[in-house]
Amino acid sequence: MAWHDRQRSQAIGVFSVTLAACAALLLAGPLRHLAVPPGALAWWMLIPVFAGAELVVVHVQARRESLSVSFAEIPLVIGLVYLGPLGLVGARVLGSALGLLQRRQSGLKLFFNTSMFALEASLAATLYHLARGSAAPSSVRGLVSALATVAVTDLVSAAAVTVVVWLKVGEYDEGVLAEAVTSGLIAALTNTSVGLLVVVLVDTRPAALMLLLAVVATLAVAYRGYSALSRGHADLESLYRFTRRVQREEGTESVAEIVLRQARDVLGAEIAELIVLPDDDDGLHLCLVHEEVRTQPLAVEAWLGPARDGHAVLRRENTDTGGPRDALAAPLEVDGAVVAVLVVYGRPHHLGPFTADDLRLFESLANHASVSLHKSRLVNQLRKEAQAQEYVSLHDALTGLPNRLHALRALRAELATSPNTAVLVLDLEGFTQVNDAFGYATGDHVLREAGRRLCALAPVPGHVARLGNDEFVIFLCDVVGPRDAERRAQEVLGAVGVPFTLNQLTLDVRGRAGLAVAPAHGHDAELLLQRADAAMYAAKRDHVTLRVWDPVTEGDNARRLLLMGHLREAIETGQLEVYYQAKVNPRTGAIHGAEALVRWEHPDHGRVSPEEFIPLAEHAGLVEPLTGQVLDAALTQCALWRATVPDFAMAVNVSARSLLDPALPRQVQAALARAGLPAQALTLEITETAVMTDLDRALVVLHGIDALGVKLSIDDFGTGQSSLAYLKVLPVHEVKVDKSFVLAAASDSNDAAIVRSVINLGHTLGLRVVAEGVEDDQLRRLLASWDCDIVQGYFIGRPLPADEFTVWLTETSRRLRITARPRPVRANFSTNATL
Repeated sequence: MAWHDRQRSQAIGVFSVTLAACAALLLAGPLRHLAVPPGALAWWMLIPVFAGAELVVVHVQARRESLSVSFAEIPLVIGLVYLGPLGLVGARVLGSALGLLQRRQSGLKLFFNTSMFALEASLAATLYHLARGSAAPSSVRGLVSALATVAVTDLVSAAAVTVVVWLKVGEYDEGVLAEAVTSGLIAALTNTSVGLLVVVLVDTRPAALMLLLAVVATLAVAYRGYSALSRGHADLESLYRFTRRVQREEGTESVAEIVLRQARDVLGAEIAELIVLPDDDDGLHLCLVHEEVRTQPLAVEAWLGPARDGHAVLRRENTDTGGPRDALAAPLEVDGAVVAVLVVYGRPHHLGPFTADDLRLFESLANHASVSLHKSRLVNQLRKEAQAQEYVSLHDALTGLPNRLHALRALRAELATSPNTAVLVLDLEGFTQVNDAFGYATGDHVLREAGRRLCALAPVPGHVARLGNDEFVIFLCDVVGPRDAERRAQEVLGAVGVPFTLNQLTLDVRGRAGLAVAPAHGHDAELLLQRADAAMYAAKRDHVTLRVWDPVTEGDNARRLLLMGHLREAIETGQLEVYYQAKVNPRTGAIHGAEALVRWEHPDHGRVSPEEFIPLAEHAGLVEPLTGQVLDAALTQCALWRATVPDFAMAVNVSARSLLDPALPRQVQAALARAGLPAQALTLEITETAVMTDLDRALVVLHGIDALGVKLSIDDFGTGQSSLAYLKVLPVHEVKVDKSFVLAAASDSNDAAIVRSVINLGHTLGLRVVAEGVEDDQLRRLLASWDCDIVQGYFIGRPLPADEFTVWLTETSRRLRITARPRPVRANFSTNATL
């Protein structure tokens, strides 16, 4: 803070030099040619008059500064009439400087005031002589000129003082300064009138000047009374501002700091202290020095004894015992007990010593501060109790770990920032036997040790929780797919399964766990925890160490069993429907073919997604009839649509279970024969995850399909674990960029780089590249510029039933033929987007 004080002093010094320079310019400019008026007084005669005027002043306090209203306008008017400009400035500066020195002003404050007085006198001389012209001083023009001159110069002086107060204090108090300026202007006009009366009497009746002394004395008494009234009004205003400020705060330290600042500024002190007396084992001693609040050792000096007993203390400047001189201390009481002591001291000399009136005002401030401080302490106590209650409600009392509610909150937060998170629910196998054999104290030790081991594996607070009894949960962040989650889960189980040692007793307590991985097993925190919990119970039921949640075996059993029975009926009765989504050349719009997508509209449950009923079909042994039904429907339509588009090709998805079926190549060959189509008309889309389930068996099936001449495509390319490592061993002809990368390729540079890399990689390996998820024409053009071979998406066309797709195909083919005649082929994609 010392650096800021130095900067403020430098700014005031520069401002004072500027005022003095302006005065010098006026003396060297407009005032240079003004002559000394006839019958002029000796300039030194006004020096004692100006000095006396500065000794009879009215102070208006503005925080730790004050504005002084004096009788200086009386000798100023006399000097305008009877002195030359240079003499007036000299008398004003020297006389006022003597008066200020007598009032113990010095240093920067004295320099500023003398600079302002020089500017005031030179400006007044300039304005007065310009306004009066050749008129007599006692004429109407002369009198009006003097009044206007003093009013203008007083406003300039008030503005200069306001700037300095702002630079010194660092805050502009509009109310106090406005009243000070108004009071000064009224006093200045009154003093000017007295000065003009002196001029008139000198010209007309000099003997009447004696009567004027009585008027001046009366004015001095009136000024003193007005000063007292103004001070009382200012005290009330300060008390109101103080109360309003402290009532806004709540925290104890915030209230204490506001109390310190307000008390210091209202009383015009340099230092304020707040000593919060010890309550049981706590206490606080804050000290405000300059603008810095410091915490000091708790110590109450002997002279503050009466304040601790409930009595305000006014310490006079002539006190010769220990402690600060010229200080105020007041108790802060709550329910009749003193809880703190408020102290201010270090008042500047120009404000005078503290008085009994200051003590009464200080007591009022302390009373309001005690109420606010008590309220803040109650609020802090309630807040601490609420925090303690919240902690208890969110944590396990035995281990100190978060409970289920806290774990769900933490999991929601983690999923919001890191979607690839796994949830591992762990049960301590054999814990009940430990309790039964060795007692609950040993069981509690096992639980605490298990929690400690889990926390060591998940250092992020809140990522380990005790769900109840011997169940724990741990979150595994940033997992790279289910396999990585399983590997890390096994590491956790290995760490927890290390034998427990207690009092030379070795306990072998192992864990059984269930795992759910986001986003594959869900995005919702409650759902993931539920599924991990269900998988854990499945692991206990099947007597295995770890079970990963399986939507077939661990989902909603009632719905799963119901849908499984209905699925068999739907396949047998032909309730499943195949939809088709177009695939086109992004550059020309030429139709390449379509992808067959199976849909199930359940009469009671509505549309059931393939992600739900395909695993059911695999689990129920319905994959073969389902695949055969989709192949027959898709290839039959492909044969029909080849009449419109001769090279029309059909893509069909193959499940993971089908890839392990050695009969799949024969099934595909029979379907092609029934439709009368060449093998090149069919592409089977497989996923990397399905291939990696059992790579050796899958490779046998894939090579059998490749031998037929049927093309193979890797669907969702880039989302699996081993795309680059196994791409060279798979007999594939096409890669399909997952739409999660394609959707934002036009706006996200990372996704764009991935898509371009996949396209370049595919072409380098001699593969065709398909991009799915094309939602607008900008994305289509971008993919065309990157030489992507085929695109599909809602912009090209939504999945449609066979009859609607036939209409789309006919209209689009006709439009392409018409467009091709007058100019190069260019597809009308806007029509496709509306279908």
